[in-house]
Amino acid sequence: MFKVQTISVYISTTLVLLLLGVMGLLFVTADSLAKHVRHNLALTVVMKNDVSEADILKFKKLIDKRSYVLASKYISQEEVLQQQIKELGTNPVEFLGYNPYDSSIEISLKNDFANSGNIAQIEKELLKHKEVGSIIYQRELIDSINSNIRKISAVLLVFLVMLTIISWSLIGNLVRLSIYSKRFLMHTMKLVGATWGFIRRPFILHNMKIGLLSGILANILLAGGLYIVWKHEPGIATILPPTHLAAVAAGITLFGVAICVLCAYLSVNRFLRMRSNDLYFI
Repeated sequence: MFKVQTISVYISTTLVLLLLGVMGLLFVTADSLAKHVRHNLALTVVMKNDVSEADILKFKKLIDKRSYVLASKYISQEEVLQQQIKELGTNPVEFLGYNPYDSSIEISLKNDFANSGNIAQIEKELLKHKEVGSIIYQRELIDSINSNIRKISAVLLVFLVMLTIISWSLIGNLVRLSIYSKRFLMHTMKLVGATWGFIRRPFILHNMKIGLLSGILANILLAGGLYIVWKHEPGIATILPPTHLAAVAAGITLFGVAICVLCAYLSVNRFLRMRSNDLYFI
């Protein structure tokens, strides 16, 4: 009976931690995806027509040092022309007699600066340079993306907090039930002079093991699920770096150990504080 009960606690705790881990992965995936999307929001700095390539490259080195720049790319007039020919199917040089396009620098912004407010300040700063003709960026798209990211993050955070509370409650009940059957044994030990610390120790160590092994099992199941997803969608590796996966895995394990140990500590103390007659009525 004891082994069946212990196995049941292991399975139940593992499943709860697995569900919490899935929610944690969704949260970090959304965060990584948001950063990935923001990094792809390019700010195009169109250079004046009379600026030489050497001066443009010098200017590029200058802006690369700015705190808001993640990466930058120089696009020559010829590259812009070839891109337009590919998209439009015609060569404007043939009927204009010259290349109407200007060289430009595409800037990828760091995550914290990829919003309309910061971009407006960056635009003012860049336009002060004599080499710059104009700044092009999609203001409405940036506002829309940031708004959607905030909404999705808020919803996922609420669900994560709710699931954490539910997980705490479920695992706590499992631990209390596993200790409940030993309440008379604890009372007997207390009567023969055993200290509370001595009585608590085996329960805490046992439940620490439950939390640790359940966390490891949950991580194994989670890793198996991620491997299946990766086999079908290899691109997921770009938005789920190893550091994020390690953080979720460590969080699941630590949460499992912490909640099992704390609930064991509180449950044992509760039974030790009770009088012998009260133990029959709970």
